[in-house]
Amino acid sequence: YLWGGRSIFGIDCSGLVQVLGQMSNLKMPRDAFQQALCGTRKTWSTRQAGDLCYFENKSGKITHVGILISTERILHAYGKVRIDFINPEGIVHSHSNELTHKLADIRTW
Repeated sequence: YLWGGRSIFGIDCSGLVQVLGQMSNLKMPRDAFQQALCGTRKTWSTRQAGDLCYFENKSGKITHVGILISTERILHAYGKVRIDFINPEGIVHSHSNELTHKLADIRTW
């Protein structure tokens, strides 16, 4: 993990999403709060693998993003690139079962 990173030397959450988007010929903004303004909004019940999930801090600002790899698992960069669980409240750490991020929005590109 490297805040602001998007290379083999380190990557952050929005950099991970941006790089994976580039691999699919999608031009995405750099930061999670900018990415959250693009695409088509989805509901929890219509989510699917490949959708982007955005998470907010206590002030309601989008500060984190991840990619659904299934309806119940998410790939994101948080300390390291990792796969955790997701529920309607947000990301649940796969080892501690702690809610680490509050879900704000789901979008498809």
